[in-house]
Amino acid sequence: MGIKILHISDIHGDMHYIDSIGNIAENADAIVISGDFEDSEILNLLSNYGKPVYVVTGNMDPINIRTRIQRYLIEGRVILTGSIYLAGYPIGTETIKDLGSRLILVSHYPPYGTNVDMAWNGAHIGSKSVRKLIEEVKPLAVLCGHVHESRGVDRIGSTVIVNPGPLFNGYYAIINVDDNGNINAELSKL
Repeated sequence: MGIKILHISDIHGDMHYIDSIGNIAENADAIVISGDFEDSEILNLLSNYGKPVYVVTGNMDPINIRTRIQRYLIEGRVILTGSIYLAGYPIGTETIKDLGSRLILVSHYPPYGTNVDMAWNGAHIGSKSVRKLIEEVKPLAVLCGHVHESRGVDRIGSTVIVNPGPLFNGYYAIINVDDNGNINAELSKL
């Protein structure tokens, strides 16, 4: 059985698009947030759509928010959803090394040296440790955010990398994985 994921990132506490994204969430199997939501109430609102919500924190999420979002937080954990495993970064290679072709890694930070980690000045600002993990484990996909100006889809080998762009600008992505592990990532705007 395939899976359809609504992927959002970088909400930064802006509630403007939460109702609109809910209409899209209703047609998804799961909601994945790649950090920088900044307000735990956003996660509670998204969970009202009856879909599982999975999240990793970002650099702008307050440290104390973790206690309020434990039921959504997947950092360091592996979750089976449909026939796909979701793993939240940071996570050890040993934990996920055998899941490669059925694994989607969720990280706030994009991998270094890709089209989705370039700052406004053209400098690559992604994570070298995320890239190393991708090269070692070879997951099906990596869902990330952080770099607002590098919305896009890229690849490292066979791994699809998706940065949906910031939801505070209305950006999101739909990730479809079919029964054979084929993946399609579609970037959209509200």
